[in-house]
Amino acid sequence: MKLGQLSRHLAALREGYACNCGRTHKASIVDIQVRSNLLASIPDKLRGLGLERAVHLVADTNTMLAAGQVVEGALEGAGFDVTKTVYSTTTHQDLVPDEKSLARLILEIPISAEAILAIGSGTITDLVRAIAYRLGRPFVSVPTAPSMDGYASTVAPLIVGGFKRTFPASPPLAIYADLDVLCKAPSQMIVAGFGDLLGKFTARADWQISRIIHGEYYCQSSLGLITTALEQCSANPEGLYRRDPSLIQGLMEGLILSGIAITMAGNSRPASGAEHQLAHYWEMRSLKEGSHYHLHGTKVGVATPLILDIYSRVLAIDPSSIAAAALRGNYPEPSQMEELIRHHYGSMAEEILRESSGKRLTGEERENRIQLVLSKWDTIKSSLSWLPQADAVTEMLSQVEGATTPEALGLPGEWIEEALIYARHLRARYTVLDLATEMGVI
Repeated sequence: MKLGQLSRHLAALREGYACNCGRTHKASIVDIQVRSNLLASIPDKLRGLGLERAVHLVADTNTMLAAGQVVEGALEGAGFDVTKTVYSTTTHQDLVPDEKSLARLILEIPISAEAILAIGSGTITDLVRAIAYRLGRPFVSVPTAPSMDGYASTVAPLIVGGFKRTFPASPPLAIYADLDVLCKAPSQMIVAGFGDLLGKFTARADWQISRIIHGEYYCQSSLGLITTALEQCSANPEGLYRRDPSLIQGLMEGLILSGIAITMAGNSRPASGAEHQLAHYWEMRSLKEGSHYHLHGTKVGVATPLILDIYSRVLAIDPSSIAAAALRGNYPEPSQMEELIRHHYGSMAEEILRESSGKRLTGEERENRIQLVLSKWDTIKSSLSWLPQADAVTEMLSQVEGATTPEALGLPGEWIEEALIYARHLRARYTVLDLATEMGVI
């Protein structure tokens, strides 16, 4: 994917167009640039956006060193009134996008600030986009690593009450990613971005099966952006490991396109499926138990082969061997499932029960669901013929020197097993975890 393709996609979305999905897609991001020697020109870029006076920078101690100090100096030299919030981070203490972090940001952003600059990657960007939405202020994204797909997104995943929730948020007014900074990002952040992108394989498949089985809204144009991003970055993972600038640029642009696809769909469906449910589950347990296991995209990456393996097992089913009535008796009734969820999730259970109420099926409902799935089996199999095998994605992860299994991240075995059973209840959306449970694979 060359920059011209990103520019063409952005130009079409700025103009707006009627899509075959039945919606009109239009993006509010004014400018996206991924190139070298960009930081010093940010004052001119902001003036081009109509921002001329006071700006508030948001960074952490690492991203301030990576890009924030240069941006701050350039803005002050250009006559901007600059204030800042810099979160303290260490090797053993990552920034968490929780109530405490949000409250600090609200208190420290001056009323006079005309715009907010998010200088960082996932957590910094999510905090800023959530606050920008609440305050009605524009924000500009200055990414410091190609580590996640949320730079262009209109939602923010935040930790509230120990539970990972997705909130409506503002897209950036512009994204200015300096390629020199991106190429110097820590290797684990490049691996995380690649892992997040690989998760689009199973996210796309999950959306397709939900469309086939439940008639869920589906946008092929938004998935076209995802496909473009995947083709670029999965073709030469080893080049990412070598920090080839053209491939780092391709990864960053692919992650931005993924965020734009989320905007087009109106939710994270094109970019988030069962693989993200596993990652969210592990993150929630990490927070609850006071431990931390790697970046979000890294967990998505190792979850993707697990989900692809489940797809292989589901698609290998001989539909003639399925006895819907026999399966009916092996499934907990709604009241039994509620008790299992309460026991497993504890204080978070009530919210999870509300979120996934449609997933607790009676025996009769499950039998009917299986009959429905079997009636569409040929369509499901033919629609998913493009899915890669789990081994292929594992090999891609190994080529970037990334972890290839959850165990390699230090995740306890029971976390992995229980995630496959309980993570599906974290979101209302239908994924292969639901299909596999209904068909007796899980």
